[in-house]
Amino acid sequence: MDIVLSNWLLRKLFLIRKIWLSRTSFRHYSQYGEDVPTFVHLAPIKEGFFVDVGCFHPKKYSNTYRWYRKGWRGVNIDLDAVKIEAFQMARPGDENLVYAIDREGQGELRDCYSFGRYSLLSTLDKDFAESQAKLGKKYVVRKVPVATLDYVLDRTRFSGRKIDLLSVDAEGHDLAILQSLSFERYSPSLILVELHQYTLDTVMANPLYQFLTGKGYDLVNWVGPTLVFKRKAS
Repeated sequence: MDIVLSNWLLRKLFLIRKIWLSRTSFRHYSQYGEDVPTFVHLAPIKEGFFVDVGCFHPKKYSNTYRWYRKGWRGVNIDLDAVKIEAFQMARPGDENLVYAIDREGQGELRDCYSFGRYSLLSTLDKDFAESQAKLGKKYVVRKVPVATLDYVLDRTRFSGRKIDLLSVDAEGHDLAILQSLSFERYSPSLILVELHQYTLDTVMANPLYQFLTGKGYDLVNWVGPTLVFKRKAS
């Protein structure tokens, strides 16, 4: 057992350091500057609503913190409880929830594999976890509730509200998350989603790109591994 995470005081001190003493850029908060192009499309919205799946950190590498500072509020979801505890401390105006999002699920518990106290690597994929273990990376197993994105959002104060900004970063599980959302009800205006492809041809051939264009979205920007999709005007 990790003594830092298992001790209430040590865990709080650890999270204070992670939240307020981590260095961030003065130009952007996102890892690759994804929040800069979102500003172009979303700046006129004064009190918007965001959803951040795989939220990781309340400030550092965050695609939604810029908007939180501007008065927006939303739902942050991660399968790692310590990260959600950090969000509760730094962004109490949001709803911050521990879930793994999948195509199917209504809150049933499933094994989750986590690497480190505050790692970028957390997964439901046992084979992936074992492959990392062979590289010398140790993981711990714990239970996490699994649900569709609809199921989670329908149980928040934002139920049924149109999403202004949807950010998805789930280490290759992004398409399944998008497929678990009712686009008719939540109709995101702008979507940020990771796709580790490096040419336009391979992006356009990917099922994730085809899914979103089929839902009526245009690819309007591309920052690092992150694609920015905007809903076409009706």
